[in-house]
Amino acid sequence: MCELNVDKSYFKDTIQNIVNKAHKHPSKKRITEYNDRIGLACVYCGDSDKNPNKKRGNFYFENLFFVCYNCNTKVSYNKICKDFDILIEPDTKIKIYDYLDTQVIHHNYDDSFLDSKFDNLISLNDMTTALNSKDSMSPIFDFKPIVENDYIYNYLINRGIDSSLHKNIYQAKFQKGPDWYEPVIVLLNRNGDKVLGIQVRNLKDGYQRMFKIYNFEQLNEWVYPDKDMDMAEIAMYNKLSYFFNILNIDFGSKITIFEGYLDSLFFPNSIGVVGVNTDTTLLEHNNLDIQFFYDNDQAGFNKSNDKIKEGYPVFLWKKLFEDIVEKKKSSDPYSLMHRISKVEDLNKLATMVKNPFKEFNLNSLFSKDIYDIRFLPKKVRIYNNYKKIVNVSN
Repeated sequence: MCELNVDKSYFKDTIQNIVNKAHKHPSKKRITEYNDRIGLACVYCGDSDKNPNKKRGNFYFENLFFVCYNCNTKVSYNKICKDFDILIEPDTKIKIYDYLDTQVIHHNYDDSFLDSKFDNLISLNDMTTALNSKDSMSPIFDFKPIVENDYIYNYLINRGIDSSLHKNIYQAKFQKGPDWYEPVIVLLNRNGDKVLGIQVRNLKDGYQRMFKIYNFEQLNEWVYPDKDMDMAEIAMYNKLSYFFNILNIDFGSKITIFEGYLDSLFFPNSIGVVGVNTDTTLLEHNNLDIQFFYDNDQAGFNKSNDKIKEGYPVFLWKKLFEDIVEKKKSSDPYSLMHRISKVEDLNKLATMVKNPFKEFNLNSLFSKDIYDIRFLPKKVRIYNNYKKIVNVSN
């Protein structure tokens, strides 16, 4: 079976299929392809009764919208497909969103994001009602704000996430089978009552750890299953769904990008993403003042190394460790360095020191100087290298 390519010919074939369903007259079944659109006899009003060659319906390739200049119908591609029983498979939807990305010049796409009023985001109240409904299609239920002093609350406190950081964290249960569920925390990517996406995490570690991202489209289908939306707008919202806290950022100030959602809670004006390989060009193409805070592990080192070479400031874990050792004036600095170098992320650091951002002046530990790559810790070398660094500094 050959792989489906989503391009203009794909949409032309779909529109032809819809026209064939809507019209009986041979002339009305004919469509006309232009560079930017497809002309067709409107499949909603039937177009002209007198002239079967009249084609006042237009399907535009750029935003995948159908517009009729006879009856003033304006619907998205997914709506016209739904109205004429054309099924869009999930894999095809992904390809359509990729297609939309290629149709819009990237900086214009970014500008639309920065200027967007986000009018079509999901109401938190509506989402709460939908998730807790007995008819919900979601595996998430018993969705509510963090309850003080219960199991999940204590889990967060023990992780160094005190109640002042619970604003965008809810608790819930996650259905894993007919009679099997587990408690989870739900991180809300939102601004006020408007939700863009969520991340669901269980409370386990190691191979039992689970986290799932539900983007805008998935939430929208759960909450507003009959709502028609522009697929270009859905594509933008889906992309933004993976940037935790993006709706609350001051774009005129320095922005710090973390590879995880929880770490970003401890740092002002920050965004959490989904791992080191998340595409951040949407932010990088807007001349914003951004810096990167990757984990203290091999993947984080590799990505920090790449970003500093691209000219972006990155967090210098080894510089932090050296500063801590120097301030502690320990009788065994090498042993102390060995212990603290095992800290892999900001959340772990927060379990050891309250408010690490302020305590360690973390904002001063970023650099884009290529020579500061030596302060990016390669885990296998950090202990052996420390003595050499101390001797040089003394």
